[in-house]
Order: sequence, then C-alpha cells, then structure tokens
Amino acid sequence: MSFPTRVIRGLGEIAGRYDAFILDLWGCLHDGVTVYPMALEALKQLKSAGKRSIILSNAPRRASEVKARIGEMGITPDLYEFLHTSGEETWRELSQNEIEVLKGRGRRLYPIMPARDRAVIEGVTATLVDDPAEADFILVTGTETGQEELSSFDPVLAPAAKRGIPLVCANPDLVVHRGGVEEICAGSIAQRYEMLGGAVIWFGKPYPAVYRRILAECSLSSDHLLCIGDALRTDVAGGKAIGAATLFTVGGIHHQELLVDNQIDPARLEALCRRLGPTPDFAIAHLGW
Repeated sequence: MSFPTRVIRGLGEIAGRYDAFILDLWGCLHDGVTVYPMALEALKQLKSAGKRSIILSNAPRRASEVKARIGEMGITPDLYEFLHTSGEETWRELSQNEIEVLKGRGRRLYPIMPARDRAVIEGVTATLVDDPAEADFILVTGTETGQEELSSFDPVLAPAAKRGIPLVCANPDLVVHRGGVEEICAGSIAQRYEMLGGAVIWFGKPYPAVYRRILAECSLSSDHLLCIGDALRTDVAGGKAIGAATLFTVGGIHHQELLVDNQIDPARLEALCRRLGPTPDFAIAHLGW
C-alpha cells in the first residue's frame, strides 16, 4: 500500500476543498519570537477567499493573553474568527470545578508553572501550597526556562504519584522551538508523571473536548474542515480524531528530521508517520499560500 500523504507546495493548492481551517500557532504561524511571513500571507489569502480561520493553540495561557501577544507579532484579530487555547480550557474547567477526578478532593494546589502563566489560576478557588506533600492536586503549565532536566522534577513527581495525587496538564506539547531553541513543555513533565505511575488530566490538543468547544462556539462541523499544525501527536492526531482533514507543517518541531535543503524528504516523512502513528492527509515544508 502506497504512503497516502500528499506533499503540497502551498495551501492555495487545496484551500478550495475546505470551508474552515483550524490552525496551530507555534511552528505553524510563528516560532515564539517572530511570525512566519509566508504563513501570515496564507492567513490573508484565506480571509480574501472568504474562508473561516480558527486558531487553536496548546499555549498554557488565557486566550486573551495569546491574542494580545500574536497581535504584536502581526497576527491581528481581523485575520481569524476565533482563538482558543489549552490554557483557557484548563482555566474554564478549574474555575467551574468541572474536572470529575478533582470533585470531592481538597483544593490545595501545587503549581509547576512560571510566573508568566499565573493568569490560568486567577479566579480559581484553590489554595496554593509550597510543599507538594500538602497538595490535593498538581497543576503543570511549563517551566521557567524550558531547559530544565526532566529528572529534576522527580523529587516532586515521584512521591505525588505514589500518593495518587492527580496532575492537571495545561499544555500537552512535549517540546517547542522558541526562536530555533528547543524547550521542554508541560506535556513532557506530565508524560514523566504517567511513567512514574501518576494520573494525568490533559487539556488541549489532541483531546476531543477542546475541539468540541470550538465546533460548538463556531457552529462548525468536521466536514470540509482542515486542521493544520506541526505536531503529529497533537495537531494531526486531534484533527483526525474528529474526522477532519489534516495538513502537517514539517518545518516546525520535526524540521531537523524531515527537511533536506529545506524540502521534505518523503522517505523520512513516511518513516516518522509509521513510527509515531497518525498519518496526515497533506504535508508542507512551511505554511504558505
């Protein structure tokens, strides 16, 4: 059986097939520091064609914060219809006490988060504790620098896992590239927690709840919908799970593995997809029109 992914040179080749587009941010529209000019042009072309663009990010921050930040980069609100984040989804569920495994537990929270993410717990009924041994649950959004060793969290994670303390993860991404430098994300810490035997509640891509929120808020169906992003594990898997078409932007977190002279190596792409599981409908070196 031949490998089914079609490599395209520009979004304009296939945009006519779809009415709406769910786009990732990091590794797709920007690198955490600078917007990708070709991707910005693609957003403009989608708008000109009357298409609906929705941004869905695994950023562990409130949607309003992300909206302001990308606006400074040049991704202005007129270029997309709706923006949602895993951080916003986490905040909603925590503030409304909707997380089933936390119901009936205490509200003592041990945070693994940098100061920049604190808006995720504003308005949440919880008592922050400095000692993880006193916590009823853990919330992880990320780290201060992104360069920490995962094993450095074991003194917190291992005892908590042994006690059966749930961990809430506000960003399922494992890594991100900020200005070309790889940083670990909350998902790596949560994955480590599961390896230690702990239970994790995940928010964001690829989990269905975050997509259901968007489909409901925007009155969308998965028909004629294309999900775009640079992570097979989250963007592609999440899109496929809701029955949408998927476009893999190879120039993100997998660029070192898959790009040769800035072009997709088809054999490497096929090998990666077979190893990681989800296979996208389309692949592109860098998002552009």
